[in-house]
Amino acid sequence: MSMPTLLRRAAAVALVLVAAAAGAAPLYPVVPAQSSLAFSGTQQGERFSGVFRSFDAHIQYAPDDLAGSRLDVTIPLKSLDSKSPDRDQALATADWFDFARYPTATFHTVAVRATATGAVADADVTIKGRTKRIAFPFTWSGRAGGATLDARVTLDRLDFGLGAGEWADESMVGRKVDVIVHLTLGPPAVPAAPPPAKPVTKPKR
Repeated sequence: MSMPTLLRRAAAVALVLVAAAAGAAPLYPVVPAQSSLAFSGTQQGERFSGVFRSFDAHIQYAPDDLAGSRLDVTIPLKSLDSKSPDRDQALATADWFDFARYPTATFHTVAVRATATGAVADADVTIKGRTKRIAFPFTWSGRAGGATLDARVTLDRLDFGLGAGEWADESMVGRKVDVIVHLTLGPPAVPAAPPPAKPVTKPKR
């Protein structure tokens, strides 16, 4: 095979790789003031709700590039606010979240897939050192200048060792906890343009 033919084929491969990189799902920044990560549970039969006032979300999504999409979140647990100082103090202890040993919870996407009812992320949720894989259905709405992501999922607190001793009794605190997500997302990051290709000079013989 001649040198010009090899160079043309190498250039073609490089163009394919650049095109694939440029087609990666866009990264959307979260607008904190318009976003929330809330939860709802029951204590002695009474419903209560709360929020995590701080979280770091990496949202990379395109409906036509699910393989390149990611929804990853890290939550500093000290930002928990259950609207009761006494309850918040109890939740920080070793019987519950154990903030001292496990300061963060994480949500890490394994895959994003399309279903008949919409998009679903298969994700590993890690709380208090325990990891459970869940299905996370979500609604994605594009809008001018960004998008919104909304989701609601139910977790079993005992899957993560939350509530030891008397707190394991469901009559004290319900096992099921609803997590409600609303993210307002700004304009996606624009991929950097690849540098111009350098001319290839055929070596002199």
